[in-house]
Amino acid sequence: MLRSLSTAALEHAQTRGGFTRSSSGDLSLSEEDDEDLEEERDPEKLSLCFRLGLFIGYIIPTWGHLSLANVGRSWAAGAFALWHCFLFLNSTILIFINCCSAILRCYIQWFSEMHDGYNPFSSKDREAEGHLGQGSWHVITHFFGAFFRSYILMSVTGDVMRFTYLLCVDAWRPDAFEAYRRLWVGDAWKELAIGQLYIQSWSVCLNKCQKAMDIIVQVFLYVSLDLVPILLFILVYDTPMHGSVVCEVCMAIGCFHIFCFYFLFIFGEAWLKISRFRWAWRAAKDRVTFARSGSSGIHIETETVWMTGDGTQFLSMEAEARSLCVLCCTIFHWLEYLLPVALALVTCVLGLVLDRYYLTEVGAVAASMLFFVMLGTHEALDHVANQQKCTPLWIRHMFRQPEILQRWGERWCRLGFSVQKRQRYPFAVSLGFTALVFGGFKLMMLTYSCMGLMLFLCLRLLWMRVEGAGGWFWAFLESFIEFILLNVLIITTTRNAMRDGAVVLLLCVMRQFGYQREINSGERVRLASMIVLGSVQVLLLTLVCFALDSASDDKWSQFGPYMGSKAWYNISSLTPVQEELADTLPMCLVRFPRGMPHSAKLDFNHSLSLADFGLMASLTYEPQNRVAEGCAHYFPEWHMEPRPPSVLDEDWVRFVMFTSDTNSTTVIAVRGTLTALDVLHDVTLWLVPAVLQLFNYIGPDVADGSWGISMSRLSQLIPLAPIRKQTTYDSVFLAVEYMLEHYPNRLYYLTGHSLGGGIAKLVELQLKTRIKPLTVAFAAPGVEHAARVLFPSGISELGNELATLTVEPNNDVISKIDVQIGNTLNAPCDGRALTCWGSQ
Repeated sequence: MLRSLSTAALEHAQTRGGFTRSSSGDLSLSEEDDEDLEEERDPEKLSLCFRLGLFIGYIIPTWGHLSLANVGRSWAAGAFALWHCFLFLNSTILIFINCCSAILRCYIQWFSEMHDGYNPFSSKDREAEGHLGQGSWHVITHFFGAFFRSYILMSVTGDVMRFTYLLCVDAWRPDAFEAYRRLWVGDAWKELAIGQLYIQSWSVCLNKCQKAMDIIVQVFLYVSLDLVPILLFILVYDTPMHGSVVCEVCMAIGCFHIFCFYFLFIFGEAWLKISRFRWAWRAAKDRVTFARSGSSGIHIETETVWMTGDGTQFLSMEAEARSLCVLCCTIFHWLEYLLPVALALVTCVLGLVLDRYYLTEVGAVAASMLFFVMLGTHEALDHVANQQKCTPLWIRHMFRQPEILQRWGERWCRLGFSVQKRQRYPFAVSLGFTALVFGGFKLMMLTYSCMGLMLFLCLRLLWMRVEGAGGWFWAFLESFIEFILLNVLIITTTRNAMRDGAVVLLLCVMRQFGYQREINSGERVRLASMIVLGSVQVLLLTLVCFALDSASDDKWSQFGPYMGSKAWYNISSLTPVQEELADTLPMCLVRFPRGMPHSAKLDFNHSLSLADFGLMASLTYEPQNRVAEGCAHYFPEWHMEPRPPSVLDEDWVRFVMFTSDTNSTTVIAVRGTLTALDVLHDVTLWLVPAVLQLFNYIGPDVADGSWGISMSRLSQLIPLAPIRKQTTYDSVFLAVEYMLEHYPNRLYYLTGHSLGGGIAKLVELQLKTRIKPLTVAFAAPGVEHAARVLFPSGISELGNELATLTVEPNNDVISKIDVQIGNTLNAPCDGRALTCWGSQ
C-alpha cells in the first residue's frame, strides 16, 4: 500500500511540475541532471523515508509534494518567514536601543566629569588652568574616550544590522536559512572568499558529518524560532507567567541567531585571511615559487564584491537610462562628496555674517584642509606608481617579492587607496560635525583637537600614495599603535577600566581592528544605520554642550520677566457666572484633603485644588530667593521646609518642600525643564521610551505591549558607563524617604510640571512604604518604560499603581512620551503643542 501510494504521489507531483524540467530556479529538483538524482526519481528505487514523505504529501493535499519550488509558493512557508522576520526585527530594535543608550551613557559620563570638575565653559576654570593647562587636557582626553567608544560601538551595530537584514532575506528563500546553514556546516568558503552570498548552491560532495550537522542546525532553528515561542505563548494563558517574559525569551533567541550568523561570517573570513597570509608570507620569501608558478606565485581571486549573484554585470543601458534612482543617487553622491567642504564654507560665511570670529576661523581652516585633501586624493592621481623608497628596508631585505603581501592586504584587508577612502569617510564626517559643534560653543581646544585628528587622517591617506609594497606593514603598525592608545585612553577616562576595556576589545575584534573587507550584501542597511546612529551621537553631543554652557536661571521668572522687582501676579476672583460654570468642570471639582494636626483624620474643608498644586509647581521655576516670597504671597498659611540632610548636592534635580503651618501636610514640588541641563536630564530618563515610540511610526508597534516592556527592561545590556541614579532623581527620593520616616503623621503629596512631574512619579514608584504620597503631575511624560529602564527588576506591577493623577493637555506632546499609568485627566487646550505644554 505504501509503495502504491508513494508511486501515485510521485506521479501527481510530476503532473504538477514538481520534478519537471520546466520549473525555474536552481532550487527545483528537476534541474539536477546527475544520474544519482535520476535514479532517486525512479519509483522502484525510492528509499523508505522518501516513500513515507511522498505518502504524507499525498494524504495531506496542502503539502502537495516534496519540492523546494512548492515550498517557495506555500502560504505556510510565507507565514513562518513573516514570523521569523518579525522576531529578527524586534531583536534588531533591541540592539539599536542598547546602542543608543550606551552612546548616551558615554557622553553623560563625560558631562559628569566636566560638570563636577573642570568646566571648559567656565572662564574662572580656564583662567586658573591656562589655555592648554591640565584642565584642558582633562577635557580633551575624556571627550575622546567617550567619542571613540561611541564610534566603535556604532560601527559594530551597523554591521550587526547588516547581518540581521541578510538573515531576514535568508528566511524568505525556499531553502530557508541556506546561507546561515552553509556557514554552520563549512560549505560557504567561496562566499566567504568573495564576500557575496548566494553565488553558488550547495556542494554535491557534502560528507556525512556535514549532512548530519545541517539536519541538526535545521532542527535547532525551527525548535528555537517556532516551537519554543508557541509553547511559551500557550503557557502564558495557563500559568501566571507574564507576556513580557515570553517576549524576552523570543528576543534572546533572535539575538542569538543574529550574532551567530555575524560571528560565523567573521570567523570564517578571519580564518581565510590568516591562511592566505601564511600563503603570501611563504610566497613572498621564496623566489623559486614564482619561477615554478609562472607570473603570479599566489592565487588571487578575480571576483569582486560588486558583482551580481550570477557573476554578470547590468548590461541594459536603456534600463539604466530610464531609472530615476540612478539620477537621484548620482546627485546624492556628489552632495555627499562635497558635503564636508560645503559645510566648512557655510560655517565660514556664517561666522562673517554673525560676527563670530571663531566660526570664521574654524570654517576657513577646515575648508583649506579639506580642499587640499580632495586634490591629493583625487582619482586623477591614481596612476601614480608606488615608490619603493617608502618601503621599509627590512621588508626589502627579508622578502624577495614584498608586493605579494601588499596584494594580500589590498585583497583581504581593504588596504587599497580607494577602499580606504570609503572606509574612513564616515569617521571623518563624524569628526567634522563634532568640530563644528565645538566651534559653535567656542571650545577651540576641542575644535582644534578634532581638526588635528582629521589632518592625521588625511595625511595617512596621502601617505598611501607612496608607501609602495610596505602598505600592509604601515597598516598593521598604525592599527597596533591606535589600539594601544585607545586602551590607554579608556583606562584613564573611565570609572571601570577593566569592564570598559574588555568591551572595547571585543568590539575591536568584531571589527577585525578596522581591517574587515567590504561586503556588498546589505551594505546600504549598514550605511543607513551608521547615518542614524551618527545623527544621534551629534544630537547628544550638542545637548551636552548646551548643558555645560547653560546660563544661570536667576533672572528668569515663571510669572513674567524678572528685573529686580518683587511684583507677583494677583489671581483674580471668578465672577458668579464663571463660578457656576466651574462647578460643572471636572478639573475644578477635583479636591485633595489636608491632614488634621494631631489626628489621623483628613480635613476636607480646607482642601487643595489642582490650581494650588499648579502654583506650587510653578514656584519651583523661580530663583531661589523668590520662592519664599511667592509662597508667602500665594499661600500665606504655608512655609518652606528646609532640605533634609540626606539630600545629595550633585543632583541635577531641584525641588521645594511646602508645609502647612499646622505641620500636617507637606507638598514636595519638583521643578521641570528650564535649562539645557534639564533637557539633557529629560533625554537621560526618556531616551529609550522615545525611541520605542518612534519605531511605532516606521515599523512594528512595540511601545505599548509586552515587546516594549521587554525592550525597556533589557535596554542596558551593553556594560558601558552606567547612569548614576544619584544624578537623576535620588535627592528627591531620599528627601521623601527622610520625611516619611521622621514625620510619619503628615499627609504627603508630590507634584511637578513636565520633567518634574515625571520624576515625582518615578519617586513614587520606587518607594517601598505601605502608604505612598499621592502624585499630581502636569503635562508630564509617562513612566512605564522609563521605570523599567532605571530599575528593571525592582518594579513588578506598574499597571496596578493608582496613586497618581496626571493632568494631560489635549495637544501636549510631552504627555504622549512613554505610557501613562495611574489616572489621567484631560485638560482642554486649543493651542499648539508648546503653548499647551507651557500653559500647564
